[in-house]
Amino acid sequence: MTSYQPGQPADPGDAAPAPPARLGRYQLLGKLAAGGMGEIHLARLDGDGGFEKLVVVKRLLPELVASPQYVAMFLDEARLVARLSHPNVCEVYEVGRDGAEYFLAMPYLEGVSLAELLGRPRDHDRPRHLRFVAGLIVQAAEGLHHAHELCGKDGGSLGLVHRDVSPSNLIATTAGVTKVLDFGIAKVRGATARTEVGTIKGKYAYMSPEQVRGDELDRRSDVFALGIVLFELVTHQRLFRRPSDFLSAKAILEEPIPRADAVDPAVPRKLADVIARALAPEPDARYPTARELGAAVAAATPGGAMAAAELAEVLAQDHATELSEQRTRQQRVLAAHRGGATAPTVSLGPRRRRRALPWALAALAAGSAAAFVVWQTGAPAATTAPTDAGADAVADAAPATDAAPAVDAAAAPDAAPAPAAAPVRRGTVSIDSTPYATIYLGRRELGVTPLIEVPLPAGRHRLRAVLEDGRQQRFTVDVRAGRLAPPVNLAW
Repeated sequence: MTSYQPGQPADPGDAAPAPPARLGRYQLLGKLAAGGMGEIHLARLDGDGGFEKLVVVKRLLPELVASPQYVAMFLDEARLVARLSHPNVCEVYEVGRDGAEYFLAMPYLEGVSLAELLGRPRDHDRPRHLRFVAGLIVQAAEGLHHAHELCGKDGGSLGLVHRDVSPSNLIATTAGVTKVLDFGIAKVRGATARTEVGTIKGKYAYMSPEQVRGDELDRRSDVFALGIVLFELVTHQRLFRRPSDFLSAKAILEEPIPRADAVDPAVPRKLADVIARALAPEPDARYPTARELGAAVAAATPGGAMAAAELAEVLAQDHATELSEQRTRQQRVLAAHRGGATAPTVSLGPRRRRRALPWALAALAAGSAAAFVVWQTGAPAATTAPTDAGADAVADAAPATDAAPAVDAAAAPDAAPAPAAAPVRRGTVSIDSTPYATIYLGRRELGVTPLIEVPLPAGRHRLRAVLEDGRQQRFTVDVRAGRLAPPVNLAW
């Protein structure tokens, strides 16, 4: 897989042909991600009277256009998502073809992913947190229920199963609306492109037992996956995350599932009962529909689930800095193109690169989860380009804004007397990865993800993530003294 991170220019050594400046009605502003089947671009739709709208365009890779199988897969995704019309599902504006190019146009979403919420410190106001989580999950359940109820032209159920319900595919927008993303590996009756029998797709840590086994799936598999997300959000503990996909699958199939109130006594018993039923190993013991799960969550949460307006207020309070920077970035990109300048691929330079584009990656709502590097709001830009391990420790001499620079003894003049040792100013950062990765600072191993509030000296640090199969990513974190840096969420 070729990984491409938002916030960085394209690799000059990439032999792939340059994307067109336009696709249909859309002006492409910058590439956000690329993978096995397609590319994700930030784009603009222009209209009369100065009208303009930011969108996200997914483009099928040109080398795959000649393959009937890949075109069929792309169009199956497009037809499926284009038929979903619900406030809690990321919609498709247009399915188009421009010459030999196939593309989808979707909304540019501003907000935060539920994966980022997991990477943040636990909210000390537990009642508010539980109501907040309940509000997000109830909406996600409604979006999934709409997808599960989708019917074909003959009026019969399509039997749609998302198969990749996970925190990174659930976005809380600034309007307080949860959006379900990435139906790229969803399975429906009568798809033109068929998945081979026994093929397993999705994130292992969020699979149902029957999905791990490669059995036939129905909507109750998505209910189980949403139950995992709910468990993790209310307890702030990972349920099936293990150092490898194999161990995650083994845990799902063999290990007893703990009750949420046993992991965190602050979880009300009734809510823990709901979670336990959603996570029943046998599908017949679970809630039969996502809607019923959502209703049970709302009823079991003290004070009830937050409505959209209250969710929006909490997001605005807790994520004000990130959301403000997103809006600023958006305006800079647009201003650069209005002035005729060539904007770098949605890059703000090294000091602001740690926050990738907002959920413009909502375009992944129609892309394969296995094919794209998914970047949550707040995640730093990263690169898989190989470099010497010893060069990772500090990539930039300049420290992070408001952070004290790391002490460099080698930079001190030889003649200067040695000053009294000053205490090293430190901050912390949380790092997660799908799948698990070992994180290094230079040659020093920090541990295996998820890493929660790891202390690091204040300044800018170059880190390296390594999977068991040897694949690597490099990324930069800005650590401020006495502060928790924006969480890093890596995907491969």
